[in-house]
Amino acid sequence: MTLLLALAPAVTMQAQTELTTSEAKSLVKNTTKKRVSIHDPSVVWEPTSQRYYIFGSHKVGAWTTDMQNWTQANPTWTSANSTAFSTPAVKKVKKGGEEVDFPQFDAREWSARTDANYNVNGNMWAPDVIWNEKMQKWCFYLSINGDAWHSSIILLTSNSITGPYQYQGPVVICGFYDSGHSYKDTDLELVLGTQTSLPTRYARTGTTGGQTWGDRWPHTIDPAVFYDEEGKLWLVYGSWSGGIWMLELDEETGLRDYDVTYPSTGGSANTVTSDPYYGKKVAGGLYVSGEGPYIEHIGQHYYLFVSYGGFAPDGGYEMRVFRSDKPDGPYKDASGRSAIFTSWVKNYADGTDTRGEKLMGAYNKWGYMTVGECAQGHNSIIAAQDGRTYLVYHTKFNDGTVGHQVRVHQVFLNENGWLVASPFEYNGGELTDEDVASRQLFNAEEMAGRYQVLIHKYKMDCAKMEEVTPISITLGADGTIAGDRTGTWSMTDGTSYLKLVMNGVTYNGVVIEQQMDSKSVKTVSFSAMANSGVNVWGYKMTPQYELATQLSGQSVPVTNGQYISQDVDLYAPMDLGLDNVVVSWKSSEPAIISDYGKYNPTGLQEAVPVTLTARAETPGWFWQEEYNVSAQPDNVPTGTWRDDMVAHYGFDTEELTNTLDGTQQAQLKRNSTTAAPVLADNEPMRVGKVVHLNFGANGKESYVEMPNPLKGKDLTEGATISFWVKRTDANLWDALFGVTDGTAHFYITGNSYVGFNNGDGDQNWIDLNHPSAIESDNITVGQWRLVTLTVASNAITLYVNGMRKAFSKVSGKAGGSDISSATAFNYQLALDLLSKADVICLGNGSFWGSANALFDDVIVYSRALKAADVLSLNRVENRVFDFGNITPDGISDVSASEAAATNAACYNLQGVKVASPKRGLYIVGGRKVVVR
Repeated sequence: MTLLLALAPAVTMQAQTELTTSEAKSLVKNTTKKRVSIHDPSVVWEPTSQRYYIFGSHKVGAWTTDMQNWTQANPTWTSANSTAFSTPAVKKVKKGGEEVDFPQFDAREWSARTDANYNVNGNMWAPDVIWNEKMQKWCFYLSINGDAWHSSIILLTSNSITGPYQYQGPVVICGFYDSGHSYKDTDLELVLGTQTSLPTRYARTGTTGGQTWGDRWPHTIDPAVFYDEEGKLWLVYGSWSGGIWMLELDEETGLRDYDVTYPSTGGSANTVTSDPYYGKKVAGGLYVSGEGPYIEHIGQHYYLFVSYGGFAPDGGYEMRVFRSDKPDGPYKDASGRSAIFTSWVKNYADGTDTRGEKLMGAYNKWGYMTVGECAQGHNSIIAAQDGRTYLVYHTKFNDGTVGHQVRVHQVFLNENGWLVASPFEYNGGELTDEDVASRQLFNAEEMAGRYQVLIHKYKMDCAKMEEVTPISITLGADGTIAGDRTGTWSMTDGTSYLKLVMNGVTYNGVVIEQQMDSKSVKTVSFSAMANSGVNVWGYKMTPQYELATQLSGQSVPVTNGQYISQDVDLYAPMDLGLDNVVVSWKSSEPAIISDYGKYNPTGLQEAVPVTLTARAETPGWFWQEEYNVSAQPDNVPTGTWRDDMVAHYGFDTEELTNTLDGTQQAQLKRNSTTAAPVLADNEPMRVGKVVHLNFGANGKESYVEMPNPLKGKDLTEGATISFWVKRTDANLWDALFGVTDGTAHFYITGNSYVGFNNGDGDQNWIDLNHPSAIESDNITVGQWRLVTLTVASNAITLYVNGMRKAFSKVSGKAGGSDISSATAFNYQLALDLLSKADVICLGNGSFWGSANALFDDVIVYSRALKAADVLSLNRVENRVFDFGNITPDGISDVSASEAAATNAACYNLQGVKVASPKRGLYIVGGRKVVVR
């Protein structure tokens, strides 16, 4: 969310339409899909029923009419699984113009080898189904997997898309080397002619040349069958091992075309590209990762999809794309790199080889995503009847399980003829490629705004479940890019083709309007690819829907008729992190309740009515509401929050003095190369300046050092440290406050973890909220929080915003013995440290680095405040109040006229000199004073 001043010119340039809260809620609704879990989904269109079907491993399938909601529909066989693949229905095939005997290949027995426990149910892998026009049959190409490459791809046919299917015969077989299985039971001699023995090149038992079958030859699984533009039928197949290969099929039988011959090329595994039996090699080889090939003709090219990596949440599984002008290759990527490997290399996860366009990879925190998606692949793709192209794949998730589901994204051709995937699932209604090429959906002003962007990079640490997460860029109407990446952008006139140049890298893609996943929210989205193969996704909500999202999700911090007696942060509850929504507040009495909700009751004798006007807007749309509240008269608590206060640092002047003891002065310091703290202005919920610490990891600190006001004092009654903090990053371990004498350490970190270590070896230490508090962060990022820590001889107590926070976990040692109860520790040791340390610090004193955070109003007491005292302190802190005016006798207000008698210059809180101050708070002579 951006403050009004930053975007007001862009917002007010066009006429605006009001959107009410009820209208907004009608626009933003939750959406759901009917999901299925199918391994290796292969998609096909069935025209009679007007359904898309997918079929996958282990004899499962499903159908849909909208590419969003799936209904289970498993295929069936004419026989039981145990006998379904034993006897082919085809007895004769054509070769050389004659009918010849077709081998009666028992696919199940071939894969079972000598394994009496072989179960074919778990070995029916990755089928592909296609309608054969000449046969007038549905052809079901199925992998029958066996160990050690004893696998085959077989054909089954049916009159109905879901079966029952009957086994016709083998298409291609591997694993000839096994003496327990004769190659004469296969179609090898039908291809090569009669052989007196198994050809040497196939006799790769692990001892021949020291190489195994998979060094050179393919694993005959993962079939994909397609017609080329001339009506020829092709099979592409293979998995890892010897790579991805292709064969031409006979359109009349659906089996191999035995009249098509292939030369034998290459004398070694790294040079073989063709074989009389296995056909033509088009990708992979030498055990380089690659499986699940799929080829589709889209636009002017044939596109080869291959999945790299292992299908596991930490396996680095991902889709790569190559293209060719011909169905059988050569297939290359946008940089001209071949899909065929001539030496082994790791080509996924953190591997060095990055050939092939990477459509997407593991990602998280995208839109309304709650669980990261990873291991996308073994896809199919269809240039569908409706003019759209759909990518269908299975994916796993970063949820601690190995569960998987089917996902569908629309894909588009960019201006260079490469495919890019839509940033969200297919949720209906997107453009076709023809639309993209002929229509410009958005002009420069409509494109302008802040976008969330995913960069699907190569080389990811998948073993550690690395996922890419969004960065932010802003597209300017003038064609500039700012934010986490800088550069330029442009669109081809009259089209929805987009070019982005970010940090010197050019991406070509498309712009579409797309609905987000799990919500009815519309977006301006883009998907683009660099020639390196890296893809980027980006989106911003369309203005109406982004404002509707704001109104549907926001919590307004005030209500009509509310009595105001303390600060009300008007912005924080309405900050939903939306990129292009501008929220503003205006107060009718800003001296009493500011435009940000700062409460200043000084001098009020009676309640004062105040109108607070909220407004939220996006380009072309606005929402506005008035809230009538009552500012209550000044009522400073008279509890014991003032007693025994020994230090206050407000950080409002460069001198950084303790306003209760002018002889004590804080210093802004740093260790190593960490940037030093700075004083900052313009924090709307604070009065005057604040101090900003910079992040420093692993013992590198940016810190404020203050003379210890407790040194030498009798701390029989304990001690209290209180401060305001606004954390500005999510690092939970950085030090907020710390005390050390070089040996002992006492500190609190961003996840409300309080620790003390006496420095006496492993004898006396205690951890409170470690490490379980990581799951429950009480010191919120991005919001001011009052942290109060009290130390007594028998307890440490933590308060946030005046409320006690229980310690969810305790561990430590007392006198060398393990403890698990907070009451078992001797907290006098912490008091001893507080009474003898020379300094106390913000951002130093722990075992880690300093926080990236803002701090204000550090207060130290020489006693442990009681819960009621902390509540009273919290009330005083949540209003305009000057702790610098506290005297031993109480509170002393200084009027402007009294301050002027000192001839000191008067400044407002922005540091501007003021000659005639009006009612409000000012700094005179380095002290805050109230003008009544």
